[in-house]
Amino acid sequence: MAEKIEKWYPGEGKLTTGWAIIYVILVLGFVSACARLFLGLGATTNLSDAYPWGLWVSFDILAGVALAGGGFTMAAAIYIFNLKKFEPLLRPAKLSAFLGYMMFVVGLFFDLGQPWRIWHPLVMWNPHSVLFEVSWCVMLYTTVLSLDLFIIGLERYGKQSWIKFFRDIYLVLVVAGIMLSTLHQSSLGALFLLMPQKMSDLWASGAIGPLFFTSAVIGGMSVVTLESLISARVYKRKQELGILSDLGKGLGLVLLVYFAMKVTDLYARGVTVWVWDKAHFFFFVELFGTVALPALLLCFKEVRQSAKGLYWAAGLAAFGVVLNRFNVSLTSYGGYRQISYFPSFIEIIITLAMVALGIVIFDLGMKYLPIYKSELTVEH
Repeated sequence: MAEKIEKWYPGEGKLTTGWAIIYVILVLGFVSACARLFLGLGATTNLSDAYPWGLWVSFDILAGVALAGGGFTMAAAIYIFNLKKFEPLLRPAKLSAFLGYMMFVVGLFFDLGQPWRIWHPLVMWNPHSVLFEVSWCVMLYTTVLSLDLFIIGLERYGKQSWIKFFRDIYLVLVVAGIMLSTLHQSSLGALFLLMPQKMSDLWASGAIGPLFFTSAVIGGMSVVTLESLISARVYKRKQELGILSDLGKGLGLVLLVYFAMKVTDLYARGVTVWVWDKAHFFFFVELFGTVALPALLLCFKEVRQSAKGLYWAAGLAAFGVVLNRFNVSLTSYGGYRQISYFPSFIEIIITLAMVALGIVIFDLGMKYLPIYKSELTVEH
């Protein structure tokens, strides 16, 4: 008995304008990556002693891993809270989570001054370091996601004996994935507590760990929603608005919880909020435009049950997570530093190339792996 993909997606083999742009970006990204590795950080980036962390940390690492939160979020919803109705969204969430974590790893590789030493945490242990805990959790969770996709690949080729072996230990993988994600999502926020005196009070909070974790849940749910809507359109699938509507209700609830956490934290610390400057402008956009607004939109049934409404609400929420990571890692230091930072052409191209590569891998996964169980048929 073997399993196979029931259908091939339309448009395969056609070079459209969009794919041509992606391939050009990938070529430019490869050239830029070589330049970065051979010429060094100083010659290819606008990073400095004042801004040792820039676009790669803010977007590729912090935002990338937060937007990849759909994997552990959906696994927790299905296997811990027994919300089986979301099961059709689990495999696409794992695929996007894997891509998000690979972006984390690749972004970190390019951001390190000596990237060939990226393996050092494996043998040079420093249990008192937050980065040590983050690096190990990311490595282990990326391994868990890789095994998840490996199991899906085994289904593609009908390797029943191997599938049975991995299914027997699958509960261990699920628990490990949820636990590891919970640890490092919050620890990435705790990393900034090492230097709170240099940050704006708007983000320099002792509660930054729980806030980072909660916003990662928001990012994961938002990406799962957008991913489902976009893939349904691109791959000519039926939109699962019933499931996505329920997911949108959950997303709205988490947004409200995050808003309450943020406001309570600001009030408890006595932070001056109603000031008009650059930092406060981005703070207002983040809190009201990308947290309060999508939460309000998702309160309406008409919004949750329409594809356009879910696009806007989930898109705003996902953008808000990215903006939060930029605010924490860049905007919050504006008053401390006397110089400004804007990423170099090579920084931008490498980031765009990683996003383009993620799109290519996601497309290959959707075409050649049974990401949706309905695509499997059984041959006797």
